[in-house]
Amino acid sequence: MLLDANQSLHERARQVLPGGHLSPSRKLGQPYAFVRAEGPYLYDANGDRHTDFHCGFGAHVLGHGNQAIRQKVAHVSERLDLIGAGITDLEVETAQALVECIPCAEQVAFCNSGSEATYHALRLARAVTGAKRIIKFQGGYHGWHDYVAMNGQTSRERMDSFDPMSDGILLDAAQYTIILPYNDAEAVERYLKSNPGEVAAIIVEPIAHNMGSVTASTAFLRALRQLTVEHGVILIFDEVITGFRHALGGYQSIVGVTPDLATFGKAASSGYPVGLVAGRRDLLERVGQSGDRGVFMGGTFNGTPSTLAAVLATIEELSREGVYERLFAMGDYLRGQLDGIIQRLGIPAQSAGYGSVWLMYFFEGPYSQYRDLLRNDDALDLAFRKRLIEQRMIFQPLPLKRLYLSTSHTTKILDESLDVIENALKALIR
Repeated sequence: MLLDANQSLHERARQVLPGGHLSPSRKLGQPYAFVRAEGPYLYDANGDRHTDFHCGFGAHVLGHGNQAIRQKVAHVSERLDLIGAGITDLEVETAQALVECIPCAEQVAFCNSGSEATYHALRLARAVTGAKRIIKFQGGYHGWHDYVAMNGQTSRERMDSFDPMSDGILLDAAQYTIILPYNDAEAVERYLKSNPGEVAAIIVEPIAHNMGSVTASTAFLRALRQLTVEHGVILIFDEVITGFRHALGGYQSIVGVTPDLATFGKAASSGYPVGLVAGRRDLLERVGQSGDRGVFMGGTFNGTPSTLAAVLATIEELSREGVYERLFAMGDYLRGQLDGIIQRLGIPAQSAGYGSVWLMYFFEGPYSQYRDLLRNDDALDLAFRKRLIEQRMIFQPLPLKRLYLSTSHTTKILDESLDVIENALKALIR
């Protein structure tokens, strides 16, 4: 009997990693152990090739192993490694490049992940306003920390109640987070008027990709901007997914609404560990102070040279003419073909997504907030995803989760994948 290298690595992992993986969100339901990544493909320990639509949780807009990123990182590593004192020329150059890209950015503070970025942005908002409460929206995900790790993919039974994502969350911290429905400006206005001076920040995904792909209406985002100005509240756009994937300046540069602060991560560095808080100078200058008015934002690995080199190379590559146009065209093509499959098979479903983000919802009709997504046929959604993973298409096997494209994907790859998708759906509805 031939040794299965994937299975062998999984058995070893169970001995030394909690649950045999780094996170339950990485479980595929198949014993795949990846040993190489290149462009749109992953290669497992058995030597089998998989088409990657996960793209490192969306980090790889340029595909795996992009040569421009690798070369820039290698070049910088010849002269710089971790310094942790004073400043480096690379920190200044990267911050300047980001300020030029991002509409809200007058200054930029570096950290190491999107979760860190949202944590720091909320701490800063509380320091500036003196208020304690924050508003987030049902279905949104803003990281693992206690202030926001609740009411993500909530079950029908837990709607309209506190729904923590983890055991061990400190309720004394979580109680200051108010959950409101997405795309409902009237609910936000009512809460702010009923609780004057108590809200420090509103944090929102301008496209709620953590519930697939639900776009905030322009009217909703404009209303948030107006209401936060009127009530002295800090408006934070969580652009950890939308930033760099849909535009260098984030979705704020597309919709034309500028927040006070914005958080970025993932795609800003093509897979190197980074988080950013970008925003108004008068706010971020508090991070640079010490003493009673200082807002501490430390971290040994903040601004690691290899990461900053990757950010600069990512900006350069995504600034090339036609990059985003091609990504959007591929996404539109894929969604159009999916709708054709749905129509041919007569399935109660619809394609969804924006730009290079795509998925299928297994329900019909409009949607604008998380409650609408409770109509999704989660059992069919999950069975569909598991079948595709068996066919070596990689993404999260969880209902409502988004999939990604990169510049390394081609129409040929999409057409091959569409054939697999259509055959999988046919098998499931027999």
